[in-house]
Amino acid sequence: MAVVAAGCARQPSQRPISTPARPVVSEDISIVLKSKTLTQDTSVRVFVEAQVAGNFKAMTPQRFATEFIFNYAILPEYNSREVLRRQNVRLQPEDVTPEDDGRFLFSFDVGKLSMPNALLLLEVNNLAAGRKVLHDVPLKFTPVRLSDTYGVFEQYGEFPMMRNFATTQDTLQVMNLNRAARSLVVSRYQQEFEPAPSPMGTAAKPVTNTVRADSMFTIATNKLFNLPSPGLYLFQEDTTQNTGVSIIIGDKRYPRYTRPADLVKPLIYISTKNELKELQTTTTPKKTLDTYWLRLTSSSETRAKRSIRAYYRRVMSANRLFTSYKEGWKTDMGMIYVVLGQPDQVTRLRDKEVWTYTQNANFSEINFTFMRRPNVFTEDAFELVRYVEYEPIWYPVVEEWRKGVAE
Repeated sequence: MAVVAAGCARQPSQRPISTPARPVVSEDISIVLKSKTLTQDTSVRVFVEAQVAGNFKAMTPQRFATEFIFNYAILPEYNSREVLRRQNVRLQPEDVTPEDDGRFLFSFDVGKLSMPNALLLLEVNNLAAGRKVLHDVPLKFTPVRLSDTYGVFEQYGEFPMMRNFATTQDTLQVMNLNRAARSLVVSRYQQEFEPAPSPMGTAAKPVTNTVRADSMFTIATNKLFNLPSPGLYLFQEDTTQNTGVSIIIGDKRYPRYTRPADLVKPLIYISTKNELKELQTTTTPKKTLDTYWLRLTSSSETRAKRSIRAYYRRVMSANRLFTSYKEGWKTDMGMIYVVLGQPDQVTRLRDKEVWTYTQNANFSEINFTFMRRPNVFTEDAFELVRYVEYEPIWYPVVEEWRKGVAE
């Protein structure tokens, strides 16, 4: 009986989490925004990806530019009420690039101010729905990291990649907006990074060994290249720097998992040690994985398939949303997302992000706080603040997955 195969062949759509409005949280889900900035000599270019929900096939660049009105305000920092600049973003249809999956891309430039950093609040007015969305964009007028001025672009892309992963089949290039040519050192890391520990794990972390590159080579910026071997790649001007531009290269399936060896790994969040050992050491991985899900769901094939679809849909979305220097499901945010799903509210300040869950039968309201912990690979690594008090909330939700009733 091919329980896993039947459950994972389908690619269900999952509405991604938007980059949360900071400090205001929007409840409108008709449009979901992501952004990236690249600093130039006299300005910062803001690249925006707008995911339109619903019948996106009916949305043309002409209609997009007409129905969505964008303007922004620049503030000195988070929680400040001082407005340094206000500006309308007047989009014409030719300014909007449509993608096949309902994404629309556009960009605009923001002139530099005499300060190192600021916060841009982008306001989107959906005229058709009569709703408003706020999206925040940190601005860096004085670049510090290589990623402030350089981004990873696809072969024919005019927009930097908004996600932090590509596949072995993709053709890429690293460039900045000035098209400045330079040589970059590329370090490849094949090491498996550990998945997130339990939300209740408050014990001090053991000292880990320094991560070392498995191989190194050089590339030229503005030149096309392929990375045929999966792994984590770090681009630097030289290896003495503690920053760079990184990207994970997965196989052609990523961010989706279909192979039993990959499907087993994310089960760490809902499985016992003995179950994991059995799954990891079996000589018949497909059969053992089927047996695992059937055992959890009391041999109900229908519930097993439903649980498989729901769980791996979460894993795929976590990979798409939170992949950084490791796969998305392994991150602290990815762990919470896989088990609990999309938060009901997200609030973000400069160095932390708070997820609030309210709609659950096991609790009335719970907050998860993630603190920014930059590393050499990324500035956007977040670490969960762990509490033992999560235990009476966490385990009942895990138990729902184990009974095959979570979705």
